[in-house]
Amino acid sequence: MVIILINNSYKVINVQISALQFFIISILFVVGDAILYVPSLIVQGASHTIWIAGIIGIAEAVLLSLLYALVSQQFDNKGFFPYLELTYGRWLGRVLFLLFLLYVMVDVILMIFEMGSFMVTVIMPETPLEAIIMVFLLVVIIGARLGLETLSRAAEILFPWFCVFFFLLVCLNLPNAKFENMQPFFEGGIHTIFKGNVSLASYIFESIILIVIFPHIREKDQATKAYIKGITIGVTLLVIISLLSLLVFGLSTLKMEFYPSYLLGQTLEFNFFSHVEVIMAVIWFISLFFKVAICFFVSAQGISQLIKVQDYRIVTFPIGIFLFALSFICIPSSMYLIHFINSTWLSYSVTYGLFFPLFLLAVELIRKSRKSNSVNGS
Repeated sequence: MVIILINNSYKVINVQISALQFFIISILFVVGDAILYVPSLIVQGASHTIWIAGIIGIAEAVLLSLLYALVSQQFDNKGFFPYLELTYGRWLGRVLFLLFLLYVMVDVILMIFEMGSFMVTVIMPETPLEAIIMVFLLVVIIGARLGLETLSRAAEILFPWFCVFFFLLVCLNLPNAKFENMQPFFEGGIHTIFKGNVSLASYIFESIILIVIFPHIREKDQATKAYIKGITIGVTLLVIISLLSLLVFGLSTLKMEFYPSYLLGQTLEFNFFSHVEVIMAVIWFISLFFKVAICFFVSAQGISQLIKVQDYRIVTFPIGIFLFALSFICIPSSMYLIHFINSTWLSYSVTYGLFFPLFLLAVELIRKSRKSNSVNGS
């Protein structure tokens, strides 16, 4: 369902997706842009202990998705924004929701610039960065305007292709894997493992954005399981591709490459088939599109509720123009993007991905405790 404001009261419009579709969206959302960058980011901190950092990351994915699911269960089909307004009051609820939307839009800005930077650097060096971002944003806007149901059905159709290409990429690179590249196993101790793990955790925190989708799920009893399984499988895929990159290239090469997962496709050579790296590009484009489209949909729907616009589609093009301009104002270069991700994005993500849901859950528990005490007292 979608909840919109009509004459100062919230009205419900049936827009629902299945638990299976939510499961697929959760996987694609976690993989998103991370599949291209995570191997390089983890190895900068974890070195040869990348596999340990990955196992810890999978455990974190289970715990965090459970936390987010607990928060979403408090909505009671009201929707995220109405819940904040009813729980924290009109002004504080709006401030909290606006801060959350700011986080979502910053994430969109980072992803569209990442996509443009990758295309200009690796695939289409003679094409202007502005043109690539503009075309990609236009496709995202069209997808968001078609609605959540259409995006979910498209994800359901493309997900098998995503799985096939991922399976091919992994299997075709296995003969090149050298297990001695994992040695020494515990190099650097706990400190190194922690440094590598936080890079992966910063991407897991982004999955809190999906709590906005929970009220739209048809099978309420299966939503939490679908969410936890989807997030966990998505993180597992990131760990697999990171570990494979280490096994194939070794630590020294991996530290020098910013797109090691894309390089996995470039190393494959067949007499009858060239440009195998396109397999990696297809995997990334599929997951990235759905992650950006879902974030854009959440932003458009949230802003329309804040400014009391009945149809969120009205604000999609203004938001697109705004984000297009901000992507160049906030991120002047690819080097600045790398510096921002390494130095700032973790603290920004942990604020919304850990402290924010813990705050919401703590307040809800206090409210319920006071209610039960007042009932018992009367």
